[in-house]
Amino acid sequence: MVADGPQYRVGAQRQFVLLARSLQAQGFATLRFDYRGMGDSEGVHRGFMNVDNDIRAAVDALLAYAPSIEEVVLWGECDSSAAVLFYANKDSRIKGLSIANPWVRTEESRAKTMVKHYYGQRLLQGNFWKKLVTLEFDYRGSLGSLWRNLTLMVKPMQGLADGQEESEDLMRSQPLPIQLEAGLRKFAGPVLLILSGRDWIATEFLEVVASSPAWQALLAAPRVTRYEIAGADHSFSKREWRDELVRHNCHWLSTW
Repeated sequence: MVADGPQYRVGAQRQFVLLARSLQAQGFATLRFDYRGMGDSEGVHRGFMNVDNDIRAAVDALLAYAPSIEEVVLWGECDSSAAVLFYANKDSRIKGLSIANPWVRTEESRAKTMVKHYYGQRLLQGNFWKKLVTLEFDYRGSLGSLWRNLTLMVKPMQGLADGQEESEDLMRSQPLPIQLEAGLRKFAGPVLLILSGRDWIATEFLEVVASSPAWQALLAAPRVTRYEIAGADHSFSKREWRDELVRHNCHWLSTW
C-alpha cells in the first residue's frame, strides 16, 4: 500500500490501517510503509513523482518477509495512484494495480472541472445567496477567478508529437495526465479503478478521460475493472464506503 498525501502509513481516518487489516483477513499479505522523510523513515521526502526507489525498497521488504508471495499488487489513492503508475512497468514483480481517485491535476484540468461542476453547484448553496443579499460577496475576486478558469479551460494540452520517442526525461516534461496514460499503457497487468461519487479529484480525472481518446481506450480494455462508490468522499471516510472499497478489492484480487 503506497501512501498518498504526503502522509504516513496510517492514512486519513486510519484508512490505510483498516484497509490493510481487511485485506490481510482475506488472506492477502499486506505491507504499509513510510516514504523517506515521512513517519518513521529518515531522509527528505521527495514528492510522489520521485518515489520509485521507495516503492522498490518496500517491495523488497515484503518479499523478504514473506518469500512465498508469487505476485505483488500495488495499491494507491490520489497522488499515490500516480506514483504506482510511474513505477509499475519498471518492476516485473508487479502483476496488478489497484488505484482510487487518481491525481491527474493540471491548471487546465482543474479549471475545466471548476467551470463545468463547481460554479453550477455554488448557485444552489444557501450561503452563496446570503452573501449576495448581504453584500458580502466578492464580485471582483469571483469574476476574476471565473475569467481565469475560462481562459485555462480552452487552453489545449500539449503532448508528444506523433512518432516522438518516449524517453523518460522527455516524458517527465509532459503534463501529468500524459505521463500517467503512458505508465498505464506500458503496464500489461490487470488494473482495478475505483472512483468516489462525490470527490472533486475523481471528477477531475473523469474530465481528463472524457477529453482523451487514449485514456478512453485504456479504460475500455478488458484488463481494467472499474467501480464507482456513489456518495463516497475522497478518503472513503464512512464505514459503509470503506467496506465497499474493501469488498471491491478483495473480489478483484480473487478473480485472477
